[in-house]
Amino acid sequence: MQLLSPAQAEEALTQLTHHFAQWRQSRRTPRGRIPQGLWARAVALTATLSVSRVAHQLGLTPHALKRRRKATNGTTTRLPSAQAPQFVEVAPAWRTPTTEVEIQRSDGTRFRITYNDAAPALVPLLQTFLESH
Repeated sequence: MQLLSPAQAEEALTQLTHHFAQWRQSRRTPRGRIPQGLWARAVALTATLSVSRVAHQLGLTPHALKRRRKATNGTTTRLPSAQAPQFVEVAPAWRTPTTEVEIQRSDGTRFRITYNDAAPALVPLLQTFLESH
């Protein structure tokens, strides 16, 4: 596993906090089991951050997180890199584009839009992109 810098680990912890919140909102029973993937990512963060920091941020007990970490016996899950680009094609480019917009957040994530409309509604889309950081 590639160790993350403290800044990268904090960013990954923030993202994982959102994933835990989404899971907690979507679970079927109030005491549903935490998915293995979430546990694995939490345990992997303890390689850089303290167990108490990770547990507190994610709403876990430090004891449970330590137990999970010990159960992995040194096998760790690689965290996705903060700079790993992901591409999602929204629509095929079948017409010649008239305008192209590209913006980049401070974390390096880029968002590029190519469109033909004379006046597309970009403001809500760009706000969502910029605020999701």
